[in-house]
Amino acid sequence: MRRIFPLLPLCLAFALSACSLSPPVSPPPPLAAATTTDTLKSQLTFEPDEGEARTLIAFIRIDPEHLRAVLVTPYGQRLTTLVRDADGARFEAGDAPGEPSLPIPPEWLASRLEWSLWPRDALHEAFAGSAWQVVDSAASRDITYRGRLIARITPVPAHDRAETLMLDDRQGHYRLTIAPMQENGDS
Repeated sequence: MRRIFPLLPLCLAFALSACSLSPPVSPPPPLAAATTTDTLKSQLTFEPDEGEARTLIAFIRIDPEHLRAVLVTPYGQRLTTLVRDADGARFEAGDAPGEPSLPIPPEWLASRLEWSLWPRDALHEAFAGSAWQVVDSAASRDITYRGRLIARITPVPAHDRAETLMLDDRQGHYRLTIAPMQENGDS
């Protein structure tokens, strides 16, 4: 026990410094700044750098007080519901027995949806005074933290047309594809 005790402060210091290496969650844009109040039906494909891809159907609804994304398995079972409101982001339990839960925190998914679905001006305003920045170029939208690229979205999200977006998340080691779906279920 005496040998372990001197190492405890060192281990704790290392753990705390490792936490500080990853950026905090970006400031959320106002929900009222979303470009649509329609329910968006999208196919979300989560592809980790290591591991297998997972595809879910998402019904995303944004109003001035909530972002709700109901995530459904390809078989129609509700896996979870992402809710982001004044209290923060959280997952609400679904009804898909035997399905693995998402290996990502709700704050991660909420911020990535916001980066992809909100206009650049709303993100720019939300990030003002913080270490976060959003830059749209001709080919992509870059999200940076203290000058370091966190995520790149291609193509630049266009709010006048539905198109497939690829979010390459350098921080989370994931790629998230957001593909709009037609009413008949085709993407």
